[in-house]
Amino acid sequence: MNEARRPQHPPASPATEAPTLHADTVGTPRSVLWRIRTFESFQYRDFRLFFAGALLSNVGTWMQMTALGWLVFDITESAASLGIVHFLSGVPIFLLTLFTGVLADRVDRRLLLIVTQIALMLQAAAFGWLASTGNVTMTWVYGLSLMGGVASAFMSPAFQAMTPDLVPRESLMNAVALSSAQFNAARLVGPIAAAAVVLVFGWTPSGGVAEIFWVNTVSFVFVIWALAIIRPEQHAPPFRETSDIHALMAGVRYALAHRRVWTHLLTAAMLTVFGMPFATLLPAIARDSLGLGVTGYSSLLAANGLGALIGALGTASLPSSVRRESLIRAGLVVMALGAAVLALSGSVALSAVTLVIMGIAVLSCVSSINTDLQTAVPAHLRGRVMSLFVMAFIGVMPFGALLFGWLGDLLTPSLAVLAGACVLLVWALALLARPALLADRDTQAKR
Repeated sequence: MNEARRPQHPPASPATEAPTLHADTVGTPRSVLWRIRTFESFQYRDFRLFFAGALLSNVGTWMQMTALGWLVFDITESAASLGIVHFLSGVPIFLLTLFTGVLADRVDRRLLLIVTQIALMLQAAAFGWLASTGNVTMTWVYGLSLMGGVASAFMSPAFQAMTPDLVPRESLMNAVALSSAQFNAARLVGPIAAAAVVLVFGWTPSGGVAEIFWVNTVSFVFVIWALAIIRPEQHAPPFRETSDIHALMAGVRYALAHRRVWTHLLTAAMLTVFGMPFATLLPAIARDSLGLGVTGYSSLLAANGLGALIGALGTASLPSSVRRESLIRAGLVVMALGAAVLALSGSVALSAVTLVIMGIAVLSCVSSINTDLQTAVPAHLRGRVMSLFVMAFIGVMPFGALLFGWLGDLLTPSLAVLAGACVLLVWALALLARPALLADRDTQAKR
């Protein structure tokens, strides 16, 4: 066991280690107790390093995503092209994640993540070189987007499955929420940083956009360094299946046999396909419906990231006894209504506030689904079941992007987002009408 990561008794140096939340904190002032609970997982060294490296890398990634979305719409003037880029970035995740989930359970996840981060760093460098030399074309954008999607397909299950290797079980919900906070802090900072680069260098293929891609290239150094020095406690499977197909099907069979698991996966897919297309179409909505430029679009992205960060920190502060299925249902309803308001809004201020609320809703919902799955699944199947979660939450995203990109050109981007919001609301109401779908059978039996 890694003693530096999982201490057996209180740390000797309060100045360098966060305090553990114990029963004797009953008399602790509420403000202090909030800080202890919210940042509980930071007492584990490996989690802190992984968190910091991923945060810096994701800031660069969100800078690149901001620039690339606007660049594509600048070049093509087409919502469908935005959908195609998202499709190519995500379809490898849908096609490969089940197999890469098996890989995440069989190999050293830390080394697998290092390899995939290097591949994504090369993708960012290629974008930077093309922008610096003025050779950006949609063919290159499509090809590099596909390359990044393949790397992400290998990365995502390992990344999801690593969190329980860094903290003990009782801190898992907090660690998952803090990991979400890290990602969404990057969603807040990345677009703002991209807008700052554009203000300094302007918006030209060889100007601000090139600098953004190069910053993202450098940002991968931090997460690669963090992965190189941590030593997560990855549990070996108790047995090895006779073939990769048997190994893959073990995870699928587990998910299908447990109602709560497959309902969580279906809910994640519904949220992604029908609730998240607003992110794909936001460049078009920002320019055509709200009259904004690239900095205004960056501000809208940052507003959504701010909401998600608030949601992540709020979720991290919740006690482990909280009813996560209630958070999921509420998050779906708020997300659907927020997407409808965004689609109908002609006000920049209203759109920004709505995006903050949507960020809170989607993060609370997804973090709750993630935590429920992480705690329900046996350790030797975690990589495979989390690969199903990645496929449901991220892997189906390209199909939603392609569908709603096409609808955006056929109708308008705003009407396409409104249509998706209506479908998501129907699913949310179905879960409210049938609460047993998200409940643990064992829990139900005890009541």
